[in-house]
Amino acid sequence: MRYRRVVDDLVLPVAIATHPALDFCNTLAGWHEPGAHDYLATYDHLAVWARETGLVDAGSTAEALELASADPRGAARQLERARSLRGALYEACSAPTDDAAWDAVAGEARSAAARAVLNRGAPPGRRWSIAVDVGLERPVLELAREAADLLARTDLRHVKACPGTHCGWLFVDPSGRRRWCTMEVCGNRAKARRHAERQRAARVDPGRS
Repeated sequence: MRYRRVVDDLVLPVAIATHPALDFCNTLAGWHEPGAHDYLATYDHLAVWARETGLVDAGSTAEALELASADPRGAARQLERARSLRGALYEACSAPTDDAAWDAVAGEARSAAARAVLNRGAPPGRRWSIAVDVGLERPVLELAREAADLLARTDLRHVKACPGTHCGWLFVDPSGRRRWCTMEVCGNRAKARRHAERQRAARVDPGRS
């Protein structure tokens, strides 16, 4: 399907936003709807998603997956932590006056800042990142850094939620002209529903155009 892909035998959503923190929010489909689909089904999904997004390198991801296998309870705690961060970030983006959501993201960002190190490699390797010795926390802390960057640098008036059924994915729309997460998925679904509704109406009332 065009909105998901398989990586290391794990089903992950495609990236459709312009910022990794927004794509992190989009690891849940069907926000505030019954039966929402969570792509972060396990810690492995979280770790591999962070690697595929470029937030964590392959070596650190492999180490985190080994740690998760050895400490499933610790991995489960970090997965729930990631989901809580995701929920707070989504609310902070879609309802910027939500102080509790903003404070929750800020709290995780402070935790991330306390564990950040400045790499000494030549640009673009010279950048802040989370220390490699944090173990299972690495994906969450890297995501917290990205979430803080998003809130600090983005005009949240330009962040929109897709109105598609079972979607709600976020994206940045500075032009004000984008309606769907992708026209190929939610846009075409809406067109198909409207067409089906017109056909049903025509069968009920043949004289209706």
